[in-house]
Amino acid sequence: MNATRWTLTPAVLAAGLLAWGTARAQVVPGVLSTHPEGEEVSPEEEEYFDHPIFGKPGPPKEGEGIFKRYERYMNRQIQRVSNMDLYGVTAQLPKGYLAVKWDWGVVKANRRYDNRRHITPGVPPIEFSDGDGNKQVSLDLGLTGRGGGHTIQVSYGITDPLDWYIEIPFTYMDIRFDPIALEVDEDGNRMQPMLGKVFGISNPKKYSGTDFLKYTLPALGRATPAVRYKGKWVLGNINTGFSWNIYRTHRMSAALTPRVYLPTGRVADPDDSLLYGTGPELDVSVGGWGLGFTQGYDFRIWQLPGWLDFIASSEFTAAYWFPQKREYPSNFVKPAPAVAQLDPTGSMFPDLSGLKGTFTYWPGWSVDWTASLNVQIAILAVGVGYGVHFAQEPEIHADPGFVTMVRGLELLGEQTYHMIQTGVSVNLLAVYVPLEIAFQYKKMVDGYNAIIFDDFYQVTFKTFIPINPD
Repeated sequence: MNATRWTLTPAVLAAGLLAWGTARAQVVPGVLSTHPEGEEVSPEEEEYFDHPIFGKPGPPKEGEGIFKRYERYMNRQIQRVSNMDLYGVTAQLPKGYLAVKWDWGVVKANRRYDNRRHITPGVPPIEFSDGDGNKQVSLDLGLTGRGGGHTIQVSYGITDPLDWYIEIPFTYMDIRFDPIALEVDEDGNRMQPMLGKVFGISNPKKYSGTDFLKYTLPALGRATPAVRYKGKWVLGNINTGFSWNIYRTHRMSAALTPRVYLPTGRVADPDDSLLYGTGPELDVSVGGWGLGFTQGYDFRIWQLPGWLDFIASSEFTAAYWFPQKREYPSNFVKPAPAVAQLDPTGSMFPDLSGLKGTFTYWPGWSVDWTASLNVQIAILAVGVGYGVHFAQEPEIHADPGFVTMVRGLELLGEQTYHMIQTGVSVNLLAVYVPLEIAFQYKKMVDGYNAIIFDDFYQVTFKTFIPINPD
């Protein structure tokens, strides 16, 4: 889900300054106007404002120092942007401005919502039952994971209402299995005794998760998976596009952002993929080409010039991912003859040892919607939001036995989750430092076929550089 940007958008260049002083400028997120709407601004007020700490810059003087020139330049740029009345998630960078943003987030995961919206372990237990529904073996893989990401975004104002941007995401993760064989009867057996004899288990009470991975799984035709995957600075899907503020008044604003996703995301090694049950590695992004867009709206609810600004925002994002070719796992082995007693039809554990080549993986559509309420209090911005994510079940055009096996893991299906988020940010341009710092916390509150992200925190640093402003 896209991160809600609260009221501090890429166009925020002057947080809170005019709330302190006597400047007369229109409202920017973080620049609360003391100038009534509709009142004309004099030429003198258009160029500079009276900073409450540093005062109003005087006329240029011969031989003045670099710091004085910097102060005059920043003062003039702040005044110019303030007069544009930019606000909300739809605001764009003014013409000739460059913005560089770095997001750093952390998250952990060891639970998931299943297909009945119940909270379960991170991977559904691997269980076999007899014809009467009695469990014969039950294995909790004990999936746990920690990780996060770094996202670097660069944007540039082509015209006042039109920006170009590129976003480069990186992910790091540490995922592991700690398998536990669960008891299947009142006697404390961890494998039904008759089945234990089939697989050569002499003491089913001492049967362990490690035994299942090392001995039972290969007998079923699956290779023993690695129990840990650690990835650092793994590249996701780079995306780039244009953001266009198509409509803006003092009370309402709308923007459209079309984008293209490049096929740079890392697809997990098929011999170590969680989706195929061959290991703990996860895909990073989707890995193929995609197209998408975001439609954003802002509504200025109420304003107290000079101090407060209340803005409601909504963003809808849709993305379509094209079909891609993926490699089959190559480490499946031939099932042991004893498996025929457990699965006589071969539907649960088909012989996949002969798989070679590629298959077609088609992610299809995903959509996101977020709504937020944002309050600007002088130089401080706070916000709360609610978001929903939906992704269709990917289509797999592959060997029927492989498709059955993948579907049986219950990790690849239609996905939905709901999330609340809150954040706070401050802009240091009040002291002529063009840096914005924001903090965000997110929490999943509902889901369907979705891994639950816990301890989800994000810190953002954003700086603004006038390259060739008017």
